[in-house]
Amino acid sequence: MPDPNDDDGWQAKLELALRERVPVASFTFGLPEPAVFAELTAQGICSVVTVTDAGEARAAAEAGAHILCVQGPKAGGHRGTLDSGKVPGEVPLGDLLDRVRDVCALPLIAAGGISTPGEASAALAAGAGAVQVGTLLLLSDEAGTSRVHRGGLIDAVQGRREAETALTRAFSGRPARGLTNDFMRAHPDAPDAYPYINHVTGPLRAAAAAAGNPEAVNLWAGTGFRHAVEDPAPVILRRLFGLAD
Repeated sequence: MPDPNDDDGWQAKLELALRERVPVASFTFGLPEPAVFAELTAQGICSVVTVTDAGEARAAAEAGAHILCVQGPKAGGHRGTLDSGKVPGEVPLGDLLDRVRDVCALPLIAAGGISTPGEASAALAAGAGAVQVGTLLLLSDEAGTSRVHRGGLIDAVQGRREAETALTRAFSGRPARGLTNDFMRAHPDAPDAYPYINHVTGPLRAAAAAAGNPEAVNLWAGTGFRHAVEDPAPVILRRLFGLAD
């Protein structure tokens, strides 16, 4: 069983980032103490925090974050709620950006379900200074998407498997969005127990991946997964912003 006191080497990682003066340190799943932000600022390191509602945005700004990544409900993978037990909100990304701008003046990055030029333009028009994409790049040439994840996504895009996404805690204990599969359907009431569930399911997921079984691994994907294509990442991003290849 996992050690409940295991912090995944947090202090060592922080010290490394400070020592190397990395340009940007980005945080999700929680909010560091204000002293951490102060240390980063003193070293000229820009800090980014993922938030999912206005309350989290206010807390991150007050703690000393420099930039907020505002994650909407269509995002694939884990929702970046600061409290793992919180049920993620369903406020559309554009409205969420408005609410966040009402409570703080920090620069904003829009994330979550952005997969078309129209969605990117709408996020920028709503006050974001940049957009962040993930699902759109899962099939790109440069992506490190696993073989079973890539295959499951391609099958969904091409209509060979169920093509819906849903939130689940079944794989990690934190809410995350992925393509619906048998494991998710078998565990609809998985509890708020991150990282314990993540450790417990790790060997199961590894075995399923080795066997090429997409029904027992996390096929993380946002609602815009149908726009994922097998192209170089620069081509995909230029297309997203309406630029010629």
